[in-house]
Amino acid sequence: MMAMEDSAATVRRATVSLRERDERNLEKVADMAGLNKNDAIRKSLATEAFFLDVRKEGSDVYVKGKDGVFREIKFVD
Repeated sequence: MMAMEDSAATVRRATVSLRERDERNLEKVADMAGLNKNDAIRKSLATEAFFLDVRKEGSDVYVKGKDGVFREIKFVD
């Protein structure tokens, strides 16, 4: 995975238009992770980039449920 430069000098402003559902998801991520909305967006983008890299490599992604069973996460393109 590529390293990301983490410097205040590289910060860019962006304006986004969010549907109501997207705004609720943003608030949920921010609240559950204890982040402000900007950091929740950054974290979400980093997570998406990670999964894209994993899929590009041809790897599979699994989640282990409370029952101990591993289930493959299927992504829709």
